[in-house]
Amino acid sequence: MRSSIRQALRARCTVRSWLALGPLAVLVVALAGPGLPSPASATVSESAIVRGSDAPAPLPVLAPVTNCEQLAHADVSQAVGAGTWIASTTMATAPQGYPYCDIKGFIAPQIQFELQLPTRTYQQRYLQNGCGGLCGAVSITESADSGCAPVNDGAFAMAADDMGHADAGTKGIFGADPQLRVDFAYSADHLLTLTAKALIATFYGHAPRYSYFDGCSTGGLEALAEAQRYPHDFAGIIAGAPASITTYLATFYQTWIGTVDFDSGGKPILPASKLPFLHSAVMANCDGKDGLVDGEIEDPRACTFDPATLACPQNTDAPTCLTSAQIAVVRKIYSGPVDARGQHLYPGGEPMGSELAWSSWFLPADASATRDSTVAWTFGNSWAKYLAFTHNPPLSFTAADVHFDESTFREVSRLAGLYDATDPDLTAFRNAGGKLIIWQGWADQGVSPYGTVAYYQAIQDHMGGLQATQQFARLFMFPGIYHCAAAFAPSDAPDTFDLLTPLLNWTETGTAPAKVVASKSEDGAVVRTRPVFPYPEVAHYTGTGSIDDAGNFVGAPPVHHFDDHFNWLGSFSAHDELWGRSTDNGVIFSRRPPSGQR
Repeated sequence: MRSSIRQALRARCTVRSWLALGPLAVLVVALAGPGLPSPASATVSESAIVRGSDAPAPLPVLAPVTNCEQLAHADVSQAVGAGTWIASTTMATAPQGYPYCDIKGFIAPQIQFELQLPTRTYQQRYLQNGCGGLCGAVSITESADSGCAPVNDGAFAMAADDMGHADAGTKGIFGADPQLRVDFAYSADHLLTLTAKALIATFYGHAPRYSYFDGCSTGGLEALAEAQRYPHDFAGIIAGAPASITTYLATFYQTWIGTVDFDSGGKPILPASKLPFLHSAVMANCDGKDGLVDGEIEDPRACTFDPATLACPQNTDAPTCLTSAQIAVVRKIYSGPVDARGQHLYPGGEPMGSELAWSSWFLPADASATRDSTVAWTFGNSWAKYLAFTHNPPLSFTAADVHFDESTFREVSRLAGLYDATDPDLTAFRNAGGKLIIWQGWADQGVSPYGTVAYYQAIQDHMGGLQATQQFARLFMFPGIYHCAAAFAPSDAPDTFDLLTPLLNWTETGTAPAKVVASKSEDGAVVRTRPVFPYPEVAHYTGTGSIDDAGNFVGAPPVHHFDDHFNWLGSFSAHDELWGRSTDNGVIFSRRPPSGQR
């Protein structure tokens, strides 16, 4: 089940930017709810990938200076600053045909990792993949079948870790150990980086010329944590649908959407069977706000849809209307978590246009199923029991016991500096020459896109404005895309794209990505291509030619302009002194520890 979910959720060609993963792909590895698509339904043919046209020239292939078997005796503990142990080294052949040395090992205290070192095709590049959810498993093999040519042809040495624990990401019980919390929060990835680079240098005689990180959801959190805490680890980073405001996302957002649809008897109020009807009504209101009716919502903030317009006559339930209780549920879902005074406990709620992806994430696909069958409940419950608080509550505590109030907000904020990656000060990363691509779907049902644009705004506020920020960090917002581009439900939106090639080109040749072309395939044939431009620029139809051809669109300012700052309890406000640390323009941010400290 877990393997099927991971494959169904993986992102397309960002190198599965989240590595897809895990159940949550964003958050949730955890999760194993019924009704998710099978691996086959999430597979996209190689022909559907639209690659960047300006990929950097191949680097010279570097041959090993030792053999795979001898690497079993390598001890890189001194270079890493922590004990390391190689458990196995095995020669293997990738599905694409290239041979590699497969290394499995441990970093103290119990971080498991895997490193793949091509023996005939290595071009001096290292790629580290992020995890998903609460992780708990090494998922490097997920990236090997990505549609990205640089990965498929064996040019990279690749590695991944389990973020310091092996409970399969579904329980969170590792949170009972403070050190394992630190490893999960940021230490495991940094230590793997040091370990992998040391082993690469041992195997090939040279450290990698360029190092990259790619992750989505929790992997996007890991990506931003690396840029903020260890700005010299990677030259290029892809952060997809980043779960970077993790403390509040997990404690409040997932528990909120995981509970609002259930009555006192534990039965769903809004059945998943009504989601297609609700989505159609949303699209009727929202599609076209950008001037083009094309089955995509350019920015859900432009929507004016009111679920009350679907009210059932005399409040009598029927398949094509909403009862008053169901209308209240829909409003709470769009709102996101708030306290009794209406103050947001997280920057945003579910975006309009995401309705078809609610099933299984927080609405049971089966009306007879319980809330613990959903992704949101599973993840939120694990977090609340073992990770949210400085001292774990009694074992009887569940997500249903979380209070949506300012007192709880203050309490969990004590650990925000540990878990979150919201520091907008990327000066060290920029000065090191680092390049950052952040991306997300506007219909993301797992991590609200409003928090991501708020963080990008905070970067601009801190780093000198949009133009200065885009010199090293660019955001791409994909209309109609669900969490980590996974195939949760039918969508007209192009959901296959390559961000790795543009990142390589930007990092190695200095050419910043001016657009990314995404594609949509049906039955193995591409039926739509559409450009996505660096935010806030949007794709504007020229007025001639097919709307399914990316060539008929140009970049332009958005039709509707929105303030990306979000007013929530973590915003810059009188609450600054409550937290005892700095905040800046819309998101609480935590200062990174001295480089190298655990």
